[in-house]
Amino acid sequence: MGAALGIIGILAAIAGIVMLIIALVRKAGWGVARSLALLGAGIVMFIVGVAITPEQETISPSIPPETPLPQETGKSRLNPVPFGQLLTYGDQRVTVLDSQRLTKIETGLFPDIPSEGNIYLVVKLKVDFLGDPSQSQQLYKSDFDVVGDSGRVYEYDWLVDTDTPLESGDFYGGATTSGDLVYEIDESEVNIVLVWHVSWTTERYLQIP
Repeated sequence: MGAALGIIGILAAIAGIVMLIIALVRKAGWGVARSLALLGAGIVMFIVGVAITPEQETISPSIPPETPLPQETGKSRLNPVPFGQLLTYGDQRVTVLDSQRLTKIETGLFPDIPSEGNIYLVVKLKVDFLGDPSQSQQLYKSDFDVVGDSGRVYEYDWLVDTDTPLESGDFYGGATTSGDLVYEIDESEVNIVLVWHVSWTTERYLQIP
C-alpha cells in the first residue's frame, strides 16, 4: 500500500511539474496555481507513501542447538564397554565373563549371608597381561568396584569369597587369570557397572549383565 502511494505521488509530482512549465509558458495565473497545487499534492503523497511503507523484516537463520559429542566407550559409567567385550588399558586387558545375584554363598562350614535388604553380586572376570614377559605387573582385587543407578559405589567384600576367587598379586606378561569378585549390594540396584581403577586418577567402566 505504501509503495503504491509513493509511486502515485511521484507520478503526480511529475505531472505537476509539466503543468507548471506549460502554465508558465502560457502565463496563465490559474494554471500556475493548479500546477503548484498538484505538485504539492504529489510531494505530500510521496512523503506519506514512503513513511508508511513497512520495513523489510530481516530473518536471521536459526542456529541449531549444539550437539554434545559422544563419550568414548568405557570412559564413563554412563557409556560402559558392553558386556562380553574386552577393555584394554596399558598392558592389561579385562573382560567381564558373567555375574550372579545370590542370597547366600556357601564356601565354608557356615554360609555367608548378606545384610537384610542386600544381596551378593558375584562378578566373574578374566584378566590378560600383555606386557613384557620379563616384567611383572600387579593386580589387586581392590582395583575393581561396582556402581549402579543409585550412584553408590560398592567395594569388593574382603570377607566373602566363592570357590573360584580372582587371584591377586604379581603376574608377568603373557599370563592370564580369571575368577570371581564378590560385592554386597542393595537388592534394588540395577544397571550395574564395573569400575576398573587403572590408576590413582583414571577409571574405566564395563557393563555387568
